[in-house]
Amino acid sequence: MKLRVLGCDGGRGLGYNSTCLLFNDQVLIDAGTIQSQLTLDEALKITDIFFTHSHLDHLVDLPFLFDATFEARKQPLRLHGSQHTIDALMKHIFNDTIWPNFSVLPKEGKGQFTTHVIKAGETYKAGGVELTPIEVDHTVPTVGFKIEDENGSIVFSGDTGPVDSIWEVANEAENLEAVIVDLSFPVSEQGIANLSKHMTASDVEKELKKLEKDCDVYAFHYKVGMASTLEGQTKRLKHFGKEIKSLRNYKELIL
Repeated sequence: MKLRVLGCDGGRGLGYNSTCLLFNDQVLIDAGTIQSQLTLDEALKITDIFFTHSHLDHLVDLPFLFDATFEARKQPLRLHGSQHTIDALMKHIFNDTIWPNFSVLPKEGKGQFTTHVIKAGETYKAGGVELTPIEVDHTVPTVGFKIEDENGSIVFSGDTGPVDSIWEVANEAENLEAVIVDLSFPVSEQGIANLSKHMTASDVEKELKKLEKDCDVYAFHYKVGMASTLEGQTKRLKHFGKEIKSLRNYKELIL
């Protein structure tokens, strides 16, 4: 399983790219950073996008993707998300006011994308991997994902505060290679983390006690301007004696 990290930060700014994970060159989880990291030919290889939730930093590049690939796209892109996320996309983005409704362009029945509602606990196949949504605890309906192929699996928490579901799935996963977990705010901003339902290093330290398997752990979703502080706090965390890693230090992982 090949994972390209197109973006993994909790916002956009100089040196920060919002969440977008590319699996096997075909499947995206979230669409926070696409166009600035991929060539047009690479973007056209994407067949499916699975969304964790409806917040802007996780879908902001999607409209620009359709704009850039409009003439060249031969097959509609499949967009997968909860009913809440799909409804938000269609009502607030592709509404012919904020952005054209590319689901019916260039014409009805032959648009640039189709939408597909996913449900927690059900498994979906795309691009040589299987993705299973996991309900987590954020300010809007949100899922993480277990992503697996014949060689192993990883668990991605998505945006969340402390939660049991991610660790329960990870503990049951076969050939668990890695967990990617929300770590958005420094410990000094615990109150903001609680309010926004994200995590600090203190939260992650407690949460990792729920993970019974020895695997790599990566932190993602550092807020803009906080990378240096959060890098230091991440490095002080351990799981089975190994340092927790910052996902933003990796462009590609083979799992």
